[in-house]
Amino acid sequence: AHKLLSLSSLGPTMGGVKVQECASRVHRLGVTIQQESQLCVQLTPEATSCSIPDVHLFSAVPHVLNVTALNPGGATSSFLAFIAEHIIQPDPPEAVVLSRVPGQRLQVQWQPPSSWPFPEVFSLKYRIRYRRHGASRFRQVGPIEATTFTLRATRPHARYHIQVSAQDLTNYGEPSDWSLPAVTLDK
Repeated sequence: AHKLLSLSSLGPTMGGVKVQECASRVHRLGVTIQQESQLCVQLTPEATSCSIPDVHLFSAVPHVLNVTALNPGGATSSFLAFIAEHIIQPDPPEAVVLSRVPGQRLQVQWQPPSSWPFPEVFSLKYRIRYRRHGASRFRQVGPIEATTFTLRATRPHARYHIQVSAQDLTNYGEPSDWSLPAVTLDK
């Protein structure tokens, strides 16, 4: 199951009315009534996101999410149509490791997010951002398809902060958040 839609993207109001509780979160493939509705799974009733299992990928028919919100004035519903590939967002890459290599270079290695299904089939591309300790701005490299990259012309004893972001190789959806920073040690 993958998080496909954050209910918080609707904001704290629906139809101009403050949302206190989401009473109904169902989805179906297609917009016709004949399609069977299924529950969009939330971890807790207060959660601002839900997961849709068994998503139909590469379908020209949109999924429709029906969100019904309760508040003291009653209830309001919104229907949100989406194509799964247009809203996917991978989790950040994991296990970012840095190694100094001869010639003022720094090798960065990482793993695809463990939540990404079949990375050998649904490939990701990556961006790297890095900055020397004390610098105010990041430099960026990518996109690249490998899970390793060598930064050249780094200062041998400088401390670097490096993060990696992932996105679907075919540009569907949004890039992931940046990974947790990996930091070189002063030597």
